[in-house]
Amino acid sequence: MSLLELINKITLELSGEKAKRTTSFLSLYHRIQASKEFHTALEFLSNELKKLGDENYQIHEYIADGTKLYSEWETPISWDIEDGSLQLLEPTKKALCRFSEVPESICTHSKSADFTAEVVHVGAGKEEDFEKADVNGKVVLTTASPRTLIERLAKHGALGVVAYPSEQRAQGYQEMIQYVGLWPNAENVEQSTFGFSLSRKQALELINYMKEGKKVKIKGEIRAELYEGKMHVLSTKIEGNKHPEEEIIIIAHICHPAPSANDNASGSSLLLEIYRTIKKLIQNGEIDYPERSIRFLWVPEFSGTIPWIMEKKEEDNFKPILCINLDMVGEHPSLVGYPFTFNKESISTPSFLNDLISECIDNVKDNPLAIEQGGWQFPWNFRIKPFAGGSDQLLFNDAPLRIPSVMFGHPDTFHHTNLDTIEKVDPTTLKRVGSVAVSTVLSCCYEEKFSTEIQRIFLKGLVKRKGLFLNMITRELESLTHLKSNERNEKEYLIRNLLHSYRIFERKGIQSIDNLFTNLNTEVDELLKNELKVLENSFNALVKDLTEEIKDENTKQLIDKIPKRMWEGPFSGKKVYKAMSDLDQLAEEQNFSEEQLTKIKRLSQIMSSDYGGMMLDTINLINNQNNILEITSNLSLVDWKIIDLGVIDSFMKLLKNLEIINY
Repeated sequence: MSLLELINKITLELSGEKAKRTTSFLSLYHRIQASKEFHTALEFLSNELKKLGDENYQIHEYIADGTKLYSEWETPISWDIEDGSLQLLEPTKKALCRFSEVPESICTHSKSADFTAEVVHVGAGKEEDFEKADVNGKVVLTTASPRTLIERLAKHGALGVVAYPSEQRAQGYQEMIQYVGLWPNAENVEQSTFGFSLSRKQALELINYMKEGKKVKIKGEIRAELYEGKMHVLSTKIEGNKHPEEEIIIIAHICHPAPSANDNASGSSLLLEIYRTIKKLIQNGEIDYPERSIRFLWVPEFSGTIPWIMEKKEEDNFKPILCINLDMVGEHPSLVGYPFTFNKESISTPSFLNDLISECIDNVKDNPLAIEQGGWQFPWNFRIKPFAGGSDQLLFNDAPLRIPSVMFGHPDTFHHTNLDTIEKVDPTTLKRVGSVAVSTVLSCCYEEKFSTEIQRIFLKGLVKRKGLFLNMITRELESLTHLKSNERNEKEYLIRNLLHSYRIFERKGIQSIDNLFTNLNTEVDELLKNELKVLENSFNALVKDLTEEIKDENTKQLIDKIPKRMWEGPFSGKKVYKAMSDLDQLAEEQNFSEEQLTKIKRLSQIMSSDYGGMMLDTINLINNQNNILEITSNLSLVDWKIIDLGVIDSFMKLLKNLEIINY
C-alpha cells in the first residue's frame, strides 16, 4: 500500500461532520483547568470512548493546589464558579455582563464578591498608572492582564479589576470579550481578588463618562470557590502488537471557557474522531493491526501534560517516538480567514517527521475525498512554519523525552474570546487535518510497510533543504563586503562552520529512519549519502577563501563555552518571559550595557514569533554538550539566516543571571 492509497482509505472513513458535532457538545462546558466542569467534559469523552468499545481508557488524577510542582511547573488552584454579574449604577443604570450569558465575562479564579464601588481607569496598569490614580477601595479598569496585577491591586488597596481588550486586540471586533484570569498561586492567593472582563466598546463608554467628569459606579456579584483540588488527564491507547512500548502520541488540550469551540474543543473532538477512524480501519481490515502503540491524550494544557510526562518517564516500558499536538484545528477558512499551520519539530530533534507530514499535506490538499459536503469546497490554504511554543508539543520536545513533536493548528483572531463559537468550525478543515494526522501516525506504526517511501520522502526534503542551505551561504557571502573587519572575521568563521551542523542535522534525520524502519532501499540510502557529498563539495568551493580562525580572543573563548542546564524537566519560560516583559528594568537589574540591551531587544523580537519558538529552540539546544558555536549554527538553520553570535551571547548572559544555566 502506498501513502496515497492509505490517505484515500482514511478520507473515506474519517468524518469532519462527526468531529464538528462533538465540538458543539464540548463547547457547552466551561472547561477551566482543575474545575469540576472540566472533569465533566472528560467524562463525556470517556463515555464516547466506551461507546466505541474502549474499556482501557484511564483518567489520571493529579494535585491542583497552587503549591505542588511537577518538574518546575506550578499546578493551578482548583476553581469553580456558580454565577456572577456586573451592573452599571451611575451615571446610568444598565447590565454590563452576566456569567450565564458570557462565561468569559468573569475572570477565572475570581474570589466570591458582593460589592458596590467606583471605577477608576488605569490604562495599561503599570505602577506609574496606579500612582497617578486614587484606586483605594475602588475597582480599576485596565487593558492589563489581571494575573499580572494581583500584588499591585493589593498594594494600592484596589477592590478588584475590570479588564478590556487593547485597541490592537479588539481591532475590528469592538464587542469582543477576552478570556482572562487572575490565576493566583499559593504565594499570592490571599492577596488575590475578583475580576470582570468587558468589551472595548463597553469600556470606552465608561471611560467617556469619566472624561466628562461623571462618577462611574458599579455593582457586582460573584459566587465562586478556590480550593485545593484535583486536575485530570484522559488517556487511552491502541496497543501495538510488535513494539507496544514504542508510542506515537497524539494530544489535544480540552481546557478553556465555554464555548472555546476552536480552542480547543475542535482538537479534542478531532482526536476522538481519529481514534474512531483508526479503530474502524482495523476492524474492517482496511489496514493491518499497528505494530507500534498509538497513545491518545486529552489534557488541561501544560498543567496536566507535565505530571503525565513525569509519571510516564519512570516506566521502563515507555519509549515514545513522536508527538502530534492538535491545537485549534477546525477554523472555517472564510469566517476565520487564517491558513492551517503545521509548526515543524524543533531543530534540536532532527528526524524524517517534517518531511513526512509535508508529503501527507501535499496528498490531502487537493484530494476531493477530503472535502465534506457541508464544509468548505475550495483548495486548502496552509503554511509550514518553524517550531512553535504556546502549547503542549514543547513539553515533549524538551528533556526528559526529547522526541520530535509538532503542532497542527491555526492563528485565530477569536481565540481566547467569547467569539470563538461553533459556526466558525468547518467540517472540511477538520477532515483535512485529521487525514494528515492519521496518515502520519499510521505510516509510522509499521516497521516495513512505508519504510522505502519514507526514505524517498526524506530524500526529496533533503534535496530541497540543500538548495536552501546553498542559497543561504551565497546570500551571506554577498553580505560580507558591507562589514567591518572584526565583524567580517566573525561572520566568515560562522559561515565556515555551518556545514558541520547542517551535516549532523541531516545525518540524524537519516538515522531516525534507520532506527524505526526495516527493509530500507540501499539505492535510496546511497543517494542520500551522495547528496550530502555533493553539497560538501559545493560548499567547500564557495568558502575556500574564508578565514578558518577567530581573531578576537573574547569571541574565541565564547564560542567554546558549553552552557549547562540548571533545571531537569521541560523548560518553564516563566522567568525569561517575566524578565523580558520589562527590558528597561531588566537592564538595570542585570547590569546590561546599551549594546547588550539592544541585542536582547532584537532577540526578544525574534522570539516573539511563533509563541517563542526561537527561544525554545535555543533552550532545547542547551543539552550540556553543545557549545555556543554549535547552538548558533543550529539556530541559523531554522530560517536559513545566520544568527548574530552577540545576540546568543546576550541571551545566555540573561539565562545565567536568572540562574537558568551555568558554564
